[in-house]
Amino acid sequence: MIASRFSFAVLFSVASALPLGAHPHIFVDAGLRVIHDTAGAVTAVEVTWRYDELYSLLLASDYGLDTDHDMILTAEENAAMLGFDLNWGGGFEGGLVLRQSGEALTIGTPEPVSFFMHPNGQIETIHRRAVQGAAPSAPVEAQIFDPDFYIAFEMILDITADDKPGCAVVLERPDLDAAYAVLDAALQKIGGVIAAEDNFPPVGAYFADRAVIACPG
Repeated sequence: MIASRFSFAVLFSVASALPLGAHPHIFVDAGLRVIHDTAGAVTAVEVTWRYDELYSLLLASDYGLDTDHDMILTAEENAAMLGFDLNWGGGFEGGLVLRQSGEALTIGTPEPVSFFMHPNGQIETIHRRAVQGAAPSAPVEAQIFDPDFYIAFEMILDITADDKPGCAVVLERPDLDAAYAVLDAALQKIGGVIAAEDNFPPVGAYFADRAVIACPG
């Protein structure tokens, strides 16, 4: 199921490189830029994903990137890879959840913005999604997570609100002790880690960061 999210060959390589039953398999640093209209309502978000070094290396190998190993991609390589990670499937919908006053906002389909390789080899992508239903000048809560916890997202990159002055961002980390307690209980219920490899419990939300972006009216 997860293979349809990105590249089956790369995901198979990642899974083979990790101990049996290990979760998550892929680690992604995430960032967010919230875009408002003139009335102060959120109309779009730009989401940054920066893949861990191992997965970035496997991606480069799988797609034949950076064959001279100088960590600099050509314009043609960047253009060819733009949007490569937006063909989601298997129930994955991008991992982004936006709420306002406790109610989920409608998020549109992703559009690629950029593809980039950092000097240390990490691959970073940005995609943009339209947002509907947001009220003007009300705080927005954002989370990025994979429900199946195959991918571990951590919101440690910049979280900004376009260029509006006076915006405040509060980032809340998950209670990892509580999250692992939920995971342990779920694993015991289905018969342990080995049994979970093909039926891993949907615990990603318990491990998710939570960002609250508030801008003055």
